[in-house]
Amino acid sequence: MHCYIQEIQMKSSNSVGCGKELCVTTTNWSVNGISYTSYGYTYSEERFNRPIKTAYKVTVHDKSYRNDKGKATKKQYHVTTIKYYDLVDFSWYDCIVERKIDGIAEKMSIDPEIVWAEIESKLEALQDKVRDEFAQTEEFKAQEKHDAILHEYMVKKHKFAEKYGVQKNEYDMCFEILGKLRGKEYFEKIKRDYRARKEYEQKSSDYQRNYQSNYNNYYGGYGTGALNRGHSSDKEKEYYKKFYKTLAAKFHPDVLGGDNGPMLLVNKLKSEWGI
Repeated sequence: MHCYIQEIQMKSSNSVGCGKELCVTTTNWSVNGISYTSYGYTYSEERFNRPIKTAYKVTVHDKSYRNDKGKATKKQYHVTTIKYYDLVDFSWYDCIVERKIDGIAEKMSIDPEIVWAEIESKLEALQDKVRDEFAQTEEFKAQEKHDAILHEYMVKKHKFAEKYGVQKNEYDMCFEILGKLRGKEYFEKIKRDYRARKEYEQKSSDYQRNYQSNYNNYYGGYGTGALNRGHSSDKEKEYYKKFYKTLAAKFHPDVLGGDNGPMLLVNKLKSEWGI
């Protein structure tokens, strides 16, 4: 079993090249009486010509046999016909119907994987040749330029959204695809909102730190020997003694069956309270 590729010529290439330029588009809308503008992109109507009319007829040939006249011949099965530019825009695999390969394999009484492997060995090399040729064209160079612009555009959108804490599409309300600032007023609004949010977060953070500091200063002393520093009155000390007696009676090891862990903590409190 062998795969053969026959080069044929069609009446036209039947394929349209990509647009020669990336163009900025503008979309306007309003919500609750407020107008908005977003900047997108499209390809120019002027496109590259694709003049090559070559196509490739792919067939699979079975082992040879002799016909009724005694002449050696082979059964052949048409797999597909692939146009030149289909090998540029798609994978060769996308140009073949899988069930057709299954049918051919069944007629030849072989595993479909064998048919696929034979076709792949021929079409992989052909596609590499076609794409190497196409890489020398102005259309390919333009596509590379467009892809680089689009990649940078997507990176900028991501960084913009991450920096200002907004949706990615809000970048398009400020900048066009080439990075030029078009929506200055909306960008200023985003920056004002960003600064206000940061100021609020800073004030909130300062408040939390001050609150925690004041709390520790006022209440923390009771757990760090404050009574030994004279921060408690005699009356308060009397209360602490009663607290201790209550806790000691409840958490004494004899009451807890020999567990002295809680009592160690009670005695620690007693020491810190200075009683």
